[in-house]
Amino acid sequence: MGMTWSNEEIEYLKDGAGFVKVSTIAKNLGRSYQSVNLKMKRLNVYNTKTQTGMLTMHELATIIGVDRKTVEGWVIRHGLKCKKRVTKEERTFFLISPEDFWEWAEDHKEKVQFTDIEPHILAPEPLWVNQERRNEMDQSLKKKKKYQAWTTKADKELINLRKEGLTYKKIGEIMNRSAVSVERRYKRIHTK
Repeated sequence: MGMTWSNEEIEYLKDGAGFVKVSTIAKNLGRSYQSVNLKMKRLNVYNTKTQTGMLTMHELATIIGVDRKTVEGWVIRHGLKCKKRVTKEERTFFLISPEDFWEWAEDHKEKVQFTDIEPHILAPEPLWVNQERRNEMDQSLKKKKKYQAWTTKADKELINLRKEGLTYKKIGEIMNRSAVSVERRYKRIHTK
């Protein structure tokens, strides 16, 4: 029969989950990795994102309609707050709270296309966001999109659209990219 867990050990486990590697928690508690892992499962302390209510860079990017690299750039170069978390498997995530995103977005309105964000999908949504959406719609304001990485799927779509005889400009409109970007990518694909 195993050792009984004290309330202090359980609190340490809950507080450390996601911030500290499971192997480190086990070492600090004088328990085996398997014991800590099993206790985490019993306490439902294994999905750090669900517990924190935070989003990964990729999840946030998907919700607001930008590339993950754009969100990463906001973190690195423009001060968007994020927290580093590790899972049991020692995989690292950078998580962003919706509150931190909205606070940052209020100071960086020129970087965010608010009409691309579905209303109230990222709760709690501040009141000023709806006004910003209205302003963008009234002015038909399309803020400059940041770089979007080319994926295999996007490459296939580009090739198919080009086979249909569409111009680079028309493909750019369809794919929400510049004609120059489309032309460069198409030429790169064909030189490989």
